[in-house]
Amino acid sequence: MGNHFRGSIDETKKCSPGLLIKHEKVDLRICLWPSESLLLHEETIPDRIAELKNSFLHDGVVKDPVIVDADSSVVLDGMHRVAALRELRCLRIPVCAVDYLNPSITVGVWYRAFSGLVSPAQLEAAFASSGISMVNLSADMTSIEKGRTPAMIFASGECFRLDSQRLSAYEVLKVAEHCARDLHLGVGFETEHDAIERLMNRKADAIMTLPSIDKATVREAGLSGRLLPHKATRHVIPARPLGVNTPLGTLIDDALLLQKANQMFVADLQLRGIVRNPSGAVIEGRRYEEETFIFN
Repeated sequence: MGNHFRGSIDETKKCSPGLLIKHEKVDLRICLWPSESLLLHEETIPDRIAELKNSFLHDGVVKDPVIVDADSSVVLDGMHRVAALRELRCLRIPVCAVDYLNPSITVGVWYRAFSGLVSPAQLEAAFASSGISMVNLSADMTSIEKGRTPAMIFASGECFRLDSQRLSAYEVLKVAEHCARDLHLGVGFETEHDAIERLMNRKADAIMTLPSIDKATVREAGLSGRLLPHKATRHVIPARPLGVNTPLGTLIDDALLLQKANQMFVADLQLRGIVRNPSGAVIEGRRYEEETFIFN
């Protein structure tokens, strides 16, 4: 384990004690937080919540902590895990608390990649019935990414801005995705770079871009309860911990005080080895852009 982490016992309003992983760019504080204190900033998908509930019940543990803004309690990554664990009546949830204002933590967006035979005219008709117009756009990707509204780009090279008199940009995204599913299009979520690459290689028939989102918008969504659409934000953190494997019983037990549960949680982690993986590693089928610290 070396000097990668050390125990950090403090008396914060969130949890005590916690375990601190010292990374060159960001501190990662791992502990248990009361589930009701966590604030979601995006909507969730019921089917995904049901899938995770079944997975937690099958495994009997929560493998990875959710990423949380230490100052506001807004969940940055792990919305569906939090929702699923709440439905399982977990009183506390393993988190990795970070300083969200740290410049090394960035927020991007998820583009939608559509697959299926559909013409711009078909989408235009579907969108129009929902109050969204498609305006022909002659622009390069730089101006599209800086735009304030979503845009549709087709493999044919046609490009359109999505406008609405009554819907916000995020509502346009939500409604447009719903319309695409009604047309039986496959919908995938891709990073900005991967979506454009798929379009250029004809692995996607169209993509929908999303305006950039800043940290203030994320915090406001969580604090106000006016949630962004599902899979809108994509947070990139220099490093994240994995494999804490917290037993569900520890999270559900109402006879266990939070401080005692945290002491047990940290003591277990301190007894285990930890492996540091470079960015780009593929772990259980997922490629991580950030470095990872995996508990054995």
